[in-house]
Amino acid sequence: MNDVAGSSRVACVADLIPVAKSLRQEFEAGAAALDATGEYPTCNMERIVETGLDAICFPREWGGVASKSPLEDLEAVAEIFTELSAGESSTAQIFTVHRNLVLGLLSGTGMSETWKRTIHREVRYEGARFCSPASEPTKKRFSFRTACTPVEGGVRITGKKYFATGCEGARYGWLPVLLDGYPSVEEGGLYNAVVRLDAEGVTVNHDWDNMGQRATGSGSVTFESVFVPDGLHWKPGVGADFVSTTNVNGPASQVVMSAILLGIGLGALDAMCAYVRDRVRPSDQSWASQAESPVIQHQVGRYSAMLAAARAALREAARAVADFTRKGGSRAEVSVKMMQAKVSIIDATLTTAGDLHRHCGGMSTSNAFRLDRFWRNARALSTHDSQDIKLQQIGRYVLSGIEPPIDYVT
Repeated sequence: MNDVAGSSRVACVADLIPVAKSLRQEFEAGAAALDATGEYPTCNMERIVETGLDAICFPREWGGVASKSPLEDLEAVAEIFTELSAGESSTAQIFTVHRNLVLGLLSGTGMSETWKRTIHREVRYEGARFCSPASEPTKKRFSFRTACTPVEGGVRITGKKYFATGCEGARYGWLPVLLDGYPSVEEGGLYNAVVRLDAEGVTVNHDWDNMGQRATGSGSVTFESVFVPDGLHWKPGVGADFVSTTNVNGPASQVVMSAILLGIGLGALDAMCAYVRDRVRPSDQSWASQAESPVIQHQVGRYSAMLAAARAALREAARAVADFTRKGGSRAEVSVKMMQAKVSIIDATLTTAGDLHRHCGGMSTSNAFRLDRFWRNARALSTHDSQDIKLQQIGRYVLSGIEPPIDYVT
């Protein structure tokens, strides 16, 4: 946490939205190169710290700006990640994972106070980052099989995790695992552990090679009898998971994911307009640029309107989460608002990104520009959960009042 946050006397998360807007312009300049190489966005992550934007990772009692109930900040958080993603979406995805984990650890009760102080020091002053090696290829979401065995002075972790976003540049990973003695996490075996990725027995496999979000480094990590000392492992408390009726963690996580998707759409529109203005040959020689084309103006107006409507829906969903956090209410209403926002954002972003080459012409398909990255990034990120199922759940609720199920994506 550094200059901008300190010099401008930042008091809350919303005060940092201008910082994110400034970083959007910086990140945009290097986005095509990161897409081409797939390298971890080290410089971007360092700029987040240098500008003080990382203050959103820390509760106020730890020197940050996050509220005591962090979900109350969600509308401002969504704005920040929309702006970052419009510049470079892999960076935004890595940072949201890092932020969620650091904030969760420092705000929670699982980790020992001694380790909290250590983690705080390393993240804030040494540039340490977190990733989330959570996913496993099981039929049921969150049905983890990675084993956690109690031993003297700690536990040992054995298994393999996938989609570990940010692992290429992280020092720590926060793992959900299955505690020995339980048949499944659903039957009481869910357990948490924080592991150093340079610990003996940890292998970051460097196997992320997907069409989109290429710089996220969301590959697999193998754990072979990795020792985790006491203070860095714990059993989660009641109501701390995504399936509790007492919280809206699922909708909140999807609001931020939707913000990243929205940013991709806004970035695509920016790139389309810049290319049309600067590079496309005018179809009427009396025009100074193709930006004078009534067809282009009509289509750009359509994309802009779709994205603006989707952004308004996202803000409404974020406010619904914050309101529920403050005073309760209907969790189903919160869930439906989030789903309405997400499907609107996916449609707006994929339409805008998918039509980019249609208006920019054949030369725009050159890999020198990497303009197809917007569609690839949006398509890759939007497949985390089914848009069609969301539409069905929205429709069922509107028609019959049947509430959506309570889980990570609703």
